[in-house]
Amino acid sequence: MKKMLLISFSNLKSDPRVKRQINYFKEFYEITTIGLADSEIKNVKHIPIFAPFNKLNFVIPLPKLLMGMFESYYWNLEEIKQTIEKTNGLSFDFIIANDADALPVALKIKGNAKVIFDAHEYSPEENNDSLRWRILFKKYKTYLIQQYAQKADFMLTVCDGIAKKYNSEFSLNPMVLTNAADYFENMNSMEVGSKIKIMHHGLALPQRKIENMIEMMDFVDERFELDLMLIFRKEEYKKELEQLIGTKKNVRLIPPVSTDEIIPFISQYDIGIYLLEPNNFNNKHALPNKFFEFIQGRLAIAIGPSPEMAKIVKDYDLGLVSNNFEAKNLAETVNSFTPEKIIYFKQKSDLAAKELNAQNSYKKLHEIIKTLK
Repeated sequence: MKKMLLISFSNLKSDPRVKRQINYFKEFYEITTIGLADSEIKNVKHIPIFAPFNKLNFVIPLPKLLMGMFESYYWNLEEIKQTIEKTNGLSFDFIIANDADALPVALKIKGNAKVIFDAHEYSPEENNDSLRWRILFKKYKTYLIQQYAQKADFMLTVCDGIAKKYNSEFSLNPMVLTNAADYFENMNSMEVGSKIKIMHHGLALPQRKIENMIEMMDFVDERFELDLMLIFRKEEYKKELEQLIGTKKNVRLIPPVSTDEIIPFISQYDIGIYLLEPNNFNNKHALPNKFFEFIQGRLAIAIGPSPEMAKIVKDYDLGLVSNNFEAKNLAETVNSFTPEKIIYFKQKSDLAAKELNAQNSYKKLHEIIKTLK
């Protein structure tokens, strides 16, 4: 059996895109992963990388970024040094490098392996709404793409808008591999009760402005209830949202479930919702995991006019899109849902789930990988 290495400097246990890579390709290859935490998927070897955050170790190399010493900065990162050290003497047939940070080291250790670069989103504008990020990391991320992306044997990204940006800025031609979730058999009752249950789940970052969806609930009919199932990186943001929710009777903050339990859990809801302001390039072109989890959960969908999500909602008739990113406007959109409309959209999600799933996406990718020479 041929060998495949997957590199991602993330927690593999909670990284949905990388977990889908592992779950699909483990049927065809002997898989080894490198990451900050083991995926805990059976029959997969894991090489742990220990890169605990230390303020001093983070701050000391930063002048290198300001001076454009990008190579020195990169090759002295702890996770890069450990990756080189721990793969010494190992050989692989294929390497998937997840995100720009994993690409240079993948190319360095590849030997005779073919390198597939999964860029995920658009690295040069990853956190472009942050002044600190723009000062420290924008040129660095741009450099990594300029110097290394052309050297990969194949490249992927998550949506059409980002693929076009890579092409116009760097003359790259990535294949679009969406964040489509694994196919799930329908567990939704496909019925609607007297209370219409709305779900939003995922990572709660301040730039995603979860507060807009909380504000929306001030303008919806009494029929609607919103559950927020969030993972927080910053305790201050959690407290801020808790204060906003306050004594609202139609909004709850509920504990998160594991990534494997998300779709069965949300399938008890009626509507999946996401209002994401286009405050940076990647947010403008967002086509996130949760969107496809809504589909596999057979939910009706309510979103702001984010172009990548809106296109699929309209093409597959999955729900409603508001006219703008204002909370009140989305509330008006939500108020126009009737039980009959919700059931109709759930049925459309059921049809879309059979097409828009990871198995179909990765089958296409696998056919391409097999042709790499």
